[in-house]
Amino acid sequence: MQEQRLKLILDSVIRLARRGAMSNAVNLLTKLRPVDIAQILTQLPQSEREAIFSALVTSDLTQAAEAVSEVETQSAVGLLAALSRDDVTRLLQELPSDDAALLVAEMPEALRDELLETMKAEHSTVVNELLGFADETAGRIMTPDYFALDEELTISEAITALQKRSEEFEMAFYIYVVDSRNHLLGVVSLRQLLLNPPSTPLRKIMIGDVIKVTTDTDQEEVARLVATYNLLAVPVVDQENKLVGIITVDDIIDVMREEATEDIYALAGVEADDRAIGSAMNSVRRRLPWLLLSLGGALIAVAIVRWLLPASDPQFALLLAILIPVVATMGSNAATQTMTVVVRGIGLGEVSWETRWRVTMKEALVGLTNGLVVGVVVMLIVALWFTPGLGGVLGLTMILSLLFAGMLGTLIPVLLTRFKLDPALASSVFVVTFTDIVTFFFYLGLAALLFKAFRL
Repeated sequence: MQEQRLKLILDSVIRLARRGAMSNAVNLLTKLRPVDIAQILTQLPQSEREAIFSALVTSDLTQAAEAVSEVETQSAVGLLAALSRDDVTRLLQELPSDDAALLVAEMPEALRDELLETMKAEHSTVVNELLGFADETAGRIMTPDYFALDEELTISEAITALQKRSEEFEMAFYIYVVDSRNHLLGVVSLRQLLLNPPSTPLRKIMIGDVIKVTTDTDQEEVARLVATYNLLAVPVVDQENKLVGIITVDDIIDVMREEATEDIYALAGVEADDRAIGSAMNSVRRRLPWLLLSLGGALIAVAIVRWLLPASDPQFALLLAILIPVVATMGSNAATQTMTVVVRGIGLGEVSWETRWRVTMKEALVGLTNGLVVGVVVMLIVALWFTPGLGGVLGLTMILSLLFAGMLGTLIPVLLTRFKLDPALASSVFVVTFTDIVTFFFYLGLAALLFKAFRL
């Protein structure tokens, strides 16, 4: 129902924009929630998208800021690029500091410096501090607007402070308890405030074992903690355990979506900023290097085929060539299955350098078992179609191919993780190519040996 409604509004907005009725188009959008406005903006053609967003900024800056905070970062930067410098500055000042920092970080350095200079000092200072932390860390995505109270305050005093200051903060589901030097001591939920006597000091009801992260914690690790412990927010501390910010669950959801997108794209050899509705030339630049790398691997496989394919018997060589698609397809599919499971396991923290051999042995056993089943089936079919000897070659190749596919699909992602590289880079460009090379070596090597020994 909601999807159909948004589709109708999208069509209406496009028609109004093409007629030049921008004010009417903006009026339609202002009746929607920010997330719905963001969805419509990303589906508009580029020219209409930029014109309508510019009109929305002029009409309702607050709603424009709320909408752009719901847009994926790269797309949001594209929207800002169509605005004047003054409008960009005003929009950034409307955003929470963590959202503003994410957008500013993606801009060219010269523009970034210009915007920070024109922003209000109190806002640019916070954004600059966030930009000082490494990309994709807790410090970069945290918000410094948190609610913390001294440990000696009573519940009654805490509730009064919360009522007076709640609008200053992004969320106040948790009250963080600190000492006089802002060291994080504990956390109190709103439920605890309601269930205990008003005169009780916070230090008596706080939970001292706080789940927290440091400013240099990787954002994926933060996401795992929030998901594991079902948190609405996680506090961020510096090396001295001083509270410096919090990361809320909405930001964690954005991190999960971003990391999942990166992994899916990397598994296919595509850059994360390649979009279906983006520039064709940008997609070419992002995809072509991976295709060329894949071509190099394929040519290595071709060289092995040329080297090992028996040339003394053209008829036998032709039979071997006919069956190459079967060999390549089964090995590649098995490698992709293993790689997908292992990369996902790494993302969930189930697979690590310490567990590499246990996982490798498990996947090798899976590959061996599948190889035996597939090998027997293909051996019988090829023996009936062609010759028993050729069926034996293909059956044995299936066993070895699927065994090594399981091992390569495990070890390559784990090795990449060990060297601090994205394990999703173990895409078809690496795992599948290596699997093909090994498979062709076994297939044609066995065929050559049996041909010489038995004249198949």
